[in-house]
Amino acid sequence: MIVGFNVDSIDASKQENARGNLKINYVPEIENVESASVSAFDEEVAKIDFNFSVRYMAGEEVRAEINIAGNVLWNGDTEKIVDTWEEKGELDESMRAPLMNDMYRKLLSEAVGIADTLSMLPPIPTPQVDQN
Repeated sequence: MIVGFNVDSIDASKQENARGNLKINYVPEIENVESASVSAFDEEVAKIDFNFSVRYMAGEEVRAEINIAGNVLWNGDTEKIVDTWEEKGELDESMRAPLMNDMYRKLLSEAVGIADTLSMLPPIPTPQVDQN
């Protein structure tokens, strides 16, 4: 389970022509997995480094971009998680879905605020109320 979620850097920019019919892509990438000691736990946890990018595209051209980098601390099956990463370069199947779901939830929420600061559309649809 996730016991820590840390953002180390946020970088965001947009071009002057960042408007119109833009396609929004968001991609989480796991960069590294290693064991780490945390004072709150007797055993080591898995430290999972990530980069998360939101790109506003016009065709093949990036018109705006939000990048968030950091790490997640995962407690449970640390040795198995680290070994799977070292052997296959991928996350262990037992924790992949819960980790990615939580990352999407936290990072997309953060990206919504950053997009608002840049006067860009949010990277996820917002609810709309119809007027009768």
